[in-house]
Amino acid sequence: MTSDDNGWFAATFQPRTSGTYDILRPGEDEDPALGVRTATFTSREAALPVRSVVTSNTRSGSTAKVRVTVQDVVTRVEPQTVHVDAGILTPGFPGNFRVVETGPYLINRRSEGRYGVGHVTSATQEPWRTHYSATRTYRLSAVHPAGLYDVVFVGPVAVYTDPWDADLDGNRQAVRVPITSDPIITIRVRRASTTTIAASSTSFTGARNIELHGSVRKVQLVGDYSEAANLLAPNTALRLYFDPAGPAGPVYNKTVHTNSRGAYRTSVMTSRSGTWIAKYVGTSLQAPSKGSVTVTVR
Repeated sequence: MTSDDNGWFAATFQPRTSGTYDILRPGEDEDPALGVRTATFTSREAALPVRSVVTSNTRSGSTAKVRVTVQDVVTRVEPQTVHVDAGILTPGFPGNFRVVETGPYLINRRSEGRYGVGHVTSATQEPWRTHYSATRTYRLSAVHPAGLYDVVFVGPVAVYTDPWDADLDGNRQAVRVPITSDPIITIRVRRASTTTIAASSTSFTGARNIELHGSVRKVQLVGDYSEAANLLAPNTALRLYFDPAGPAGPVYNKTVHTNSRGAYRTSVMTSRSGTWIAKYVGTSLQAPSKGSVTVTVR
């Protein structure tokens, strides 16, 4: 990387793992460590879609750019932590640097339970880690509405116009550039589900009919909608697949439904070793899930 005339540099970097990375400027003397700075990255589970967007605005010739990154969420009965990362991509800092309200927020689009449309999910009140980056963490559980959430960024960014304090007055000059409070990205929040499957026999000789059985559970609001529980799900469709041993991949077999108690049973002919898979495909408000059982045919 090469800095510009004001000494600023920027580069896109995708860390492969969590950890602390050194940013090294070789020393003018013979000390290679002169000018070393560090950046710490935390990688997160990537099973759910990760959404990232850059929003910008310009005032008085100064442009502020902010990147916000967040991941889709599957909520469970117990509250869990959701991270929203923000990073300033231009020379500057949060305009309200000492005011913890500056930063990204989650606002739900759907009314459910005790929450109406437009509820602002409260974030932890940690300050920005540096002048350039922050992580807001939220505690979401299944009592929060499922559906789409808008991510907004509230608060101006002070873009440096005098990065080196050229007047030696103790202050670097900056232009406060407001970032729009309109939604800049949308994520989907769904409640968890669990699918199980077992076989009446998992090791046998020659082709035979075996019985597959299991259940589906869905995290749902209960009572006065102030609590959630992981309940058996009646009348729920499941797709059965067989994945034979080898590189061929899963093949759809049939669709079955759970009974009034949330359980299912079905008979399948099995002539080869492989894995039977039961999939609940989910909905816009309920996350998909699957279970598997391996059988050996001698």
